[in-house]
Amino acid sequence: MAHSYPPSYRQRELDRVRQALAAGDSAAICGLSGAGKSNALRCLAEYPPTDVTLTVVDANALVEPTADALFEALAEGLAAPPGTTPLTRLRAGVAAHLKSGPGRLTLVIDRFEAVAGSAAGPLRALRDLHKYRLSYAIGLRRPMDATNELAELFFGTTLWLGPLSEADAAWTIDRFCARRGLKWPQATITRLQQISGRYPSFLRAACEAHAADVALDPLALAGHPAVRARLNEFWADQPTEDELLACALLPLPPIAQRAGETPAATAFDDIHLTAKESQLLNYLRARPGAVCTKDELIRAVWPEDAVFTQGVRDDALAQLVRRLREKIEPDPASPRHVLTSPGRGYRFSAG
Repeated sequence: MAHSYPPSYRQRELDRVRQALAAGDSAAICGLSGAGKSNALRCLAEYPPTDVTLTVVDANALVEPTADALFEALAEGLAAPPGTTPLTRLRAGVAAHLKSGPGRLTLVIDRFEAVAGSAAGPLRALRDLHKYRLSYAIGLRRPMDATNELAELFFGTTLWLGPLSEADAAWTIDRFCARRGLKWPQATITRLQQISGRYPSFLRAACEAHAADVALDPLALAGHPAVRARLNEFWADQPTEDELLACALLPLPPIAQRAGETPAATAFDDIHLTAKESQLLNYLRARPGAVCTKDELIRAVWPEDAVFTQGVRDDALAQLVRRLREKIEPDPASPRHVLTSPGRGYRFSAG
């Protein structure tokens, strides 16, 4: 089959989901507005774990957001025979599928919050009937209420989607350019990533605005209708500071800072920062006052690079800290913001 996503798309997050599903457990992918939950679940469907069959339903596409509509859609996905009720048909479809082979089955439900209340009981009973051969992978904006009958199935694997990796962001920009017949230089691609924080909806909107000849400046971009609509939708969801932290969105990306400043979002002119310098600064600023160990910082800045395993890690980090201080500190020799914790790592101070 033709794939819509590269196999490495959202790899860090989806590998955790695949590991859970392969073990017969369930997984929840949470994300604020514009995080790309639907894309992640579609990619999961294209690259499922070995010996796991996925049946995907988007709850927003149901004729009405009811449990029966969900059960009918899932039964259709399983090619279940006719039944007296949608739930009866779904039960028969699941049983027939599991009887046909030794593998596992995962029912993937996007935007699950639309049906979480009414569908939870029957789905829990169905899971209990088939134990670890049947699991669920769901997408929703916030973790499920702990009182929901299904909630405990996701305690082991509930993760938040945040910014894309550099590779995924570059792929997203490249795909946008291919659709529009554009070819942007590397400097433009780097700046788009910096200014959007690589957050999916902000990145796509910034691409749309820049394709319309809007300058790569946060204020200019935020005034474009495509960007303004994405920002309005994001803030209408009223994310809390804890949720922004969970999604690695504190400090806020430059494109979003004018829509909702937070105490952690100390302002810096980041136009001259490299991608690695921005990653380091953003990681530190998201944890004001906390000591970030060298290992934590290296994993955050070089998550897929060999630098972590080839012995040059401490030196590479020290050089990156030095370059960052030269660009953001009033006096790099006496830093006020990126502070050294001897023998431990570094911490951020708003100064």
